[in-house]
Amino acid sequence: MTPPRPEVKQVASVEPLQLYDFSQKVLFSPAERGEGFLKLTVTTGRKGARSQPHSHPRDEVTLTLKGRAVLRAGGEEFEMTEGTALRLPPGLKHEVEVLSDEWVVVAVYCDECMLCRGPDGGFANG
Repeated sequence: MTPPRPEVKQVASVEPLQLYDFSQKVLFSPAERGEGFLKLTVTTGRKGARSQPHSHPRDEVTLTLKGRAVLRAGGEEFEMTEGTALRLPPGLKHEVEVLSDEWVVVAVYCDECMLCRGPDGGFANG
């Protein structure tokens, strides 16, 4: 049996997908791989880009690499600037709006893995 090996991807080689007003590169995904728990993405937005209010069934952790955005959650606003790490607890409805010319964020979350799915294939916690 072959021992497991690290997987390596270059962000520049990943084709972007459209997500709300953003361009998202999915580097690793349980849905794509058929196993695993965490989804790793690099998402870019231009000034004025917004997400729809949404939540995730498990934690989401982000790190802003470039620019400035505001995250709205629970009636509060949280500024996300270069070097800001943010953790969203499961089920917290949130939305993001880009304030700078460009905003780049790395996000890790679990919304495709078996831990997040119920027996019917839907989300286990709504």
